[in-house]
Amino acid sequence: MSKDLSFTTEYTLDKPFFAECYDQTSLPTKFPQAYLKGVLFLLFGVVLVKFELLPSSYIGWFFIVLSVVEALSVYFKRTWWLWRQTFSRSSGSKVVLQINSNGVTYKNANNTRNIAWNDIDQLTQSDLGFIFHMGKQRQYVSKSCLNDEAIAFIVEQHAVSKMS
Repeated sequence: MSKDLSFTTEYTLDKPFFAECYDQTSLPTKFPQAYLKGVLFLLFGVVLVKFELLPSSYIGWFFIVLSVVEALSVYFKRTWWLWRQTFSRSSGSKVVLQINSNGVTYKNANNTRNIAWNDIDQLTQSDLGFIFHMGKQRQYVSKSCLNDEAIAFIVEQHAVSKMS
C-alpha cells in the first residue's frame, strides 16, 4: 500500500455520532465498585445523623442526599454524557478528518487536534470504528466515514509505527 495516502472526509458531531462514540469507548461499570463512593457517602451521612456527632444534622443529610446523587450519576452515566455532548459548543459542527502518513488530524470550528502515529500506544478495532489509545486518553474514529483503503491504511500505519 502507498505510504503517501492522504484521506480527507467530513462528518457532523450529532447525537447518533456521540452515542456511537460513547458505546465504543466507554468502559463497562462494575456493579459493586461503581457504587462504592455512594455507599461510603451514605454510611458517613447516616453515622453523622444517627450518633449526632455534630450540633446540626444538616451535614449528615447533605451526605445522604449526595449518596443518592452519586448513585444516580453512575446509573445514568451514558444519558448524562450524551446530554452534555449534545448541548456542548461543538455539537452540530462539522469535523474535517485527515489521515496521512504523519498521523490523524481533526479540525472543526473550535479546535484542531493532531495525533502522530507514534503517539498511539494501542489501536483497537471494532465493527463500528477504531479506538486510538494514547496513555489514558482514547480517541474514536468511526468507520462510517472511512473507505476500505483508509481503514487498511490506519492498520498498516499503526503496525509500521510500532515496529520502528
